[in-house]
Amino acid sequence: MAESDDLSVPPTKHPAVSPGGSPTEAQVLAYLEDTPGFLDRNPEAILHLVMPGAGADQTVVDMRDFLVRRLQEELRELRDGTDNLIQTARVNMSIIKRTHQAVLAVLLGDERGALGETVARELPLLLDVDLAVLALEEGDALPARSAPLAVLPPGFVDAVAPRSRPIALRARARPEPRLFGEAAAQVASDALARLEPGNGHPPGLLALGARQSGAFNEDQAHDLLSFVARVVEHCVRQWTFGERTKG
Repeated sequence: MAESDDLSVPPTKHPAVSPGGSPTEAQVLAYLEDTPGFLDRNPEAILHLVMPGAGADQTVVDMRDFLVRRLQEELRELRDGTDNLIQTARVNMSIIKRTHQAVLAVLLGDERGALGETVARELPLLLDVDLAVLALEEGDALPARSAPLAVLPPGFVDAVAPRSRPIALRARARPEPRLFGEAAAQVASDALARLEPGNGHPPGLLALGARQSGAFNEDQAHDLLSFVARVVEHCVRQWTFGERTKG
């Protein structure tokens, strides 16, 4: 007999329907024997069944208890998944908020004529890193607003963050005294964002350093770091148009 959810069964094979028009117990049992996939396709049917009590034969499987346990497990997994999703969303919102604060700090710092100092002093706290450095390769004389600035030899930026890969997230960083100065030995992991300010300025880097190895890695998203770097890059580009008066 082909499996079907229709309880109307041929009278020639199963006991006749009761006088009231409902299937008899024998007919229901025969149907279930012939349709073993019925409960799999209709698990909610178990909720309408009265299962044997505790005094019943212990060899009888309590399907209701099994179903309740399964539903509880599914509910627990759903609750855990929801909690994890909420926690992840909160973390992401916190990171985005800190990134926006970092961008505002960069813009305000450059407006005050202290971009280099703002990067070094404020970005570590806002971005939860240990060090932050603004660095440019050797070029023409730079304005005072760039200090403190790491000056890199020509070709350094292409070596660590070429145009084809402008963001480098290194889980284990090599000591870079030319980049992090005296604190280079403390940097175990770093994130390097290439800067292309143009307008006659050499390429540079926005470098973030962490004392913990593995703080950065290539599997991490870097769109927010890239965003901050583009803002810093824009500020450096404006230096071409002369010094602003410090407020």
